[in-house]
Amino acid sequence: MTSILIVDDSRPMLARMQRAFGAAGLDNVMTESDPLIAVSSIRSKRPDVLVVDYNMPQLNGLAMLELLKHEGIVPQLPAVLLSGLDLSELRLQAFEAGAVDVIEKSVAEQELVRRVCNFAAIGRRTVDDAERLSDKGMPAGDPLATPSLLRTFERLSALNDEPSGLHVHRIAAYAAAVGSCVGLGVSDLDVLRAAAPLHDIGKIGVADLARRNGRAATEPSLQDLQAHTTIGYHLLKGHGSPVLDAAARIALTHHESWDGSGFPLGLRGPDIPLFGRIVAVADAFELATATLNRPLHWLVKQARDVIDAQSGVSFDPDIVCAFESSVEAMVDIKLRIDAAAIAPERAMQAALVR
Repeated sequence: MTSILIVDDSRPMLARMQRAFGAAGLDNVMTESDPLIAVSSIRSKRPDVLVVDYNMPQLNGLAMLELLKHEGIVPQLPAVLLSGLDLSELRLQAFEAGAVDVIEKSVAEQELVRRVCNFAAIGRRTVDDAERLSDKGMPAGDPLATPSLLRTFERLSALNDEPSGLHVHRIAAYAAAVGSCVGLGVSDLDVLRAAAPLHDIGKIGVADLARRNGRAATEPSLQDLQAHTTIGYHLLKGHGSPVLDAAARIALTHHESWDGSGFPLGLRGPDIPLFGRIVAVADAFELATATLNRPLHWLVKQARDVIDAQSGVSFDPDIVCAFESSVEAMVDIKLRIDAAAIAPERAMQAALVR
């Protein structure tokens, strides 16, 4: 049965489109108002076609497509972008992000349904091919790490960083880029992408730990701050889920150092789990390039200098080599996600000028 996922922050619009598809005999239509939950859902179970609104707060449709493209999901998953804005400038960006079509919201419902159904047929064949690969021994999804659960954890983790949640998604994309250059297989990359955003989730317990140790919540000690690794590990472990088990190991070990000088366990060299070594480098790149008060080329150069200098000290030399091989892709990830994320503000400003 053809499955369609529609993502729009307007619940009335979701209901309207669901009725339109239902009238055409399509009952397997899923809707989601939160684009980040939708991304997690797609990672777990892909629909035949994705229909996503462009102008959404927090993460617009273009940024959502960019995330899925860098994870290798789009354009294999046909994605249609909807917009009520002028499409002349948006269309090319959407196609570059992997969209198969860009449709104005004002188009007649029957035409919208027909165009989406045409792409759904392509997506159905893609899903059938993937299921045949799964039957031949490819890893199945993780039923315990549901999209809603992972998104809840991601939101908790993001409380200590950007309210938008884009930080944790950049980390996921950076880690996957490095992991690909390391030579990870498709199933391992899927687990890494899902687990990496949770690396700092233990920070939610630091303020409470400081209070229990007799300090102000806003003035935790270094020991309190370092404890976010073990807090995260104990929060994520023991669920019987491959993704959450991997996330627990990442949370515990992403501050370990190749030379044994890291924390909390003082692990050395290959004793540090591979995913922890990869996320350590991805996190360093994100930290060095997240500031807005310097040109990006300068920030990237500083990031490369710092990471290269720590090869064999903080970081696995092989992971650093993989980082150098993937740094151009990582810069592209940052540019595309950041540019797409601020596009709604620019569109609103342009509309006000007119």
